[in-house]
Amino acid sequence: MTQGGVDEPDGLNPVGPRALWIRGWVHDPESPVVRVEVWLGDHNMGPAGLGRPRPDVAVALGDPEAGLAGFELHCLVPAALTGGDVNLRVAVLLLDGARTYLRPRALRLQPLPAPPAPLADESPPIPRQGRIHRRLRVLWSVHGLGRGGSQLRISEVIGHLSRSRHSQTVLSPDDGPLRDVLAATGAEVRIAPPIPLDDPAAYERSVADLCAWIDGRFDVVVATTASFPAVDAATRLGLPSILRVGESAPLPTVVAWVFGELDPQVEQRARWAVKNASLVVTNSADAVRVYRSQAWEGRYLIVPTGIDVRAAHDASRTLDRAACRLRLGIGADERLLVCAGTLWPVKGQATLVRAIDLARQRGLLVSCALVGDADPDYERAISAYVAARGLNDAVRIIPFRDDLRYWWRAADAAVCPSESEGFPAVVVEAMAHGLPVLGTRVGAIPDVIVPGVTGWLCQPSDLRSLTEALVAVAATTTEALRAMGAAAARAARPYDRAVTVQRVADLVCQTAQGGLPRWARHLVQGEQVAAPPRRVGPLRRPW
Repeated sequence: MTQGGVDEPDGLNPVGPRALWIRGWVHDPESPVVRVEVWLGDHNMGPAGLGRPRPDVAVALGDPEAGLAGFELHCLVPAALTGGDVNLRVAVLLLDGARTYLRPRALRLQPLPAPPAPLADESPPIPRQGRIHRRLRVLWSVHGLGRGGSQLRISEVIGHLSRSRHSQTVLSPDDGPLRDVLAATGAEVRIAPPIPLDDPAAYERSVADLCAWIDGRFDVVVATTASFPAVDAATRLGLPSILRVGESAPLPTVVAWVFGELDPQVEQRARWAVKNASLVVTNSADAVRVYRSQAWEGRYLIVPTGIDVRAAHDASRTLDRAACRLRLGIGADERLLVCAGTLWPVKGQATLVRAIDLARQRGLLVSCALVGDADPDYERAISAYVAARGLNDAVRIIPFRDDLRYWWRAADAAVCPSESEGFPAVVVEAMAHGLPVLGTRVGAIPDVIVPGVTGWLCQPSDLRSLTEALVAVAATTTEALRAMGAAAARAARPYDRAVTVQRVADLVCQTAQGGLPRWARHLVQGEQVAAPPRRVGPLRRPW
């Protein structure tokens, strides 16, 4: 029997008008939940993210498997629905084909507020014309010092610029393991309270303080998506700035994941910052499409992610696969998939673990290794599920590794089950190590994975789709896997880290001086421009 309910919104108070967090849980002990769809009236808001930790549900039902019963969706409300009453419906699809609905909830959506008064500094600021010294002073503003993809990519550029003796400061609201890595490059790390994004008055006071601190200390400011206030501050001061967008999800959604809801007036400041930033740099054309579809004006530049292609090639050539599998305790008949990245609900590892369980119930010897720093609550929920289902031999949870060569060499394939991505470096890194990749159809993943040639694709937040893809991986012969891996390695060659890091470093230096590198000078206001990787040759099927 399917049990569940919607926790947020509670239906007691008006909600919206622009965005909604929809959270709840659903569990069926007889047939797994494969997909949860959210509807506002007749508008399908898309699939909710599955596998959110719910230890309270596990305790209430007396079933440890229900500890991953949570779902959530952050969605933008269609303008046609604002200011009216609407039913929130949640459709639950089960593995056995049954479709059921949780109890609907009546919501009153707030009307859109009157357009805010124009910003006092609505006109584009006048850039400063001060002389830039050879020793550039760069401020990097990030949302944390964990070892997620965006932070690691930024640390690579910081390390590269440090070799040219540029002065670099990293500003973060939270400490983390990346601090030591940054300090080793010579960068100064400063921990400061987060800027309030849900209170316009507090936001203005904090940004004013930030402006006072930045003024005269830096030549250029670079910030990640949720750290857009630093770009706002730089723009007010007339300083050059770059906003780095690493996810294809909208800015309000990324902010909600990291800090919480974005006040509408603060969102106006975010739009102004994006519009007036010197550049908005992203690694995914899908991110540009999403931003443009929601009228976020800006000067967008697409720079694909890069990895160490030469090191991957050398590891594939020199490391013995059988020895690596023996060293890591991988069985000879085991079909191992490596999932590298932060253990965080949006990255979909819980859905992967449940798909591994379903595949093994079919008698398939598939297993996975989850490698990366972990959100503690999420890791505990996954571990409890693994123990309850007897999957200890099939699911390995491995702490973060700087060097994944032995895991890549031991693996049969890689997997990226994310609900949202830009251009994940781990996908290209796995391909460069000669592995086909199973990925979800999000961000730039479909741009680099050719089904049947370099890997497999499945739908995000869909347990059935991911399970069927795992079955396809298990059914692929060893010879075909090797051929797909060889094709994947060829496809990864253009994404060389040396080229990418140099390009981003050039962007930072040239932006600080009011210009652009030669390869990006055809960028014009309001258009997206891709910086494609060097072409190696046509991709052919390997058989």
